[in-house]
Amino acid sequence: MSSVLHEDPYLESWRWMSRQIRCGLNPDEPRLIEHYLNEGRYLACCTATHPWTIAETSFRLLIDTATDIALPLHWRSTCLDQAWRPLRDLENLSHCACRLKRWQTFAWQLATCELLPSISHSDLVQGSSDE
Repeated sequence: MSSVLHEDPYLESWRWMSRQIRCGLNPDEPRLIEHYLNEGRYLACCTATHPWTIAETSFRLLIDTATDIALPLHWRSTCLDQAWRPLRDLENLSHCACRLKRWQTFAWQLATCELLPSISHSDLVQGSSDE
């Protein structure tokens, strides 16, 4: 139980940063991604949270954010540019055939990720008034 108590504040901080990244709450602060990935590395090495879970969650967060056309393109591009980092961690943790196959799927997803143009603010406003 003591490891959970020790882990909880860091896990909550990491989750809060993930929401900030995913929602693009501070798209002009790329250091948030660095801080998020560092916090994840701390969780992976110093708490009971499994490193594969941290790396996969981080990778999915960055790819999902990069492909969300409702977010600013520069933020999406920043997320895409950083997605290789948790992917590298996943590769290092791929000690069995099933994980290696998952890593290959993620690597393909990153390699083929296409950044479509973002929806403009005026399109968002116009779309909501049409309803």
